[in-house]
Amino acid sequence: MTTLYAQSPSADETGAAQPIPHAPVAPGAGAGDPLPPAPEAPVAASVQTAPAGKVLAHGKGLLVDEVAVAERAKPVRRLTVSGSFQVGALDYVVLLDGKPLGRGLLAEHLDAAKVALPADIELKQGATVSYQYGHEAPVTVGALTLGGPR
Repeated sequence: MTTLYAQSPSADETGAAQPIPHAPVAPGAGAGDPLPPAPEAPVAASVQTAPAGKVLAHGKGLLVDEVAVAERAKPVRRLTVSGSFQVGALDYVVLLDGKPLGRGLLAEHLDAAKVALPADIELKQGATVSYQYGHEAPVTVGALTLGGPR
């Protein structure tokens, strides 16, 4: 009898870490769609893997920081939402005061969803951050406090 073991979706056959899969994004996503367009590949990679940057806001299970992107002169603002996420057919949508910010890119260990903040989004003291999967009810994570942790 042969026993098969499922392999982590974040590792290849050698055990090397691989990007977490997420639902494909069609070119031009965001047009006629309530979500902003997905960031270009270098920005998405930086949002997903860059080390912590300058903290702009925080909250319980939340962190907004600026991360450098080699292809850009200006840093990108990244919102990280901590939680327990699963890889599924759909992406998680991250919301700020009920407004969709974008598709959350899952961290390697599925313990966070990260999103590049659109340039027109203004951070506000007390803004509520939540996430949503498909048509499920949004899950509230917490409120933002501007500035770094005290």
